[in-house]
Amino acid sequence: MKRFRNPSAKPGELKVVYGKTPHDNPDLFYCHGGDGAKPCDSRLLSHFFERVAYFEGRNMRQELALRGYDITTLKFSIMKFPTETPSPFKHRI
Repeated sequence: MKRFRNPSAKPGELKVVYGKTPHDNPDLFYCHGGDGAKPCDSRLLSHFFERVAYFEGRNMRQELALRGYDITTLKFSIMKFPTETPSPFKHRI
């Protein structure tokens, strides 16, 4: 039997991992660690993996599984820029 941990994210981190909470079925988790990483950013990732029709009506999660990838090994993580360092992509007015 494969054991899954209750996933969590570090401060400033957005994370997508396969895991489970107590008394729940294993599934993808979309975590935000606070300190600039917001719930709306987690929803953006969820929307991309679960809802956006990527190819012929399938979302990214379905398409990866169809191509033979094991979703239980999926790990995605991205850190927010530190607050004192501005993003190079932020437009200035």
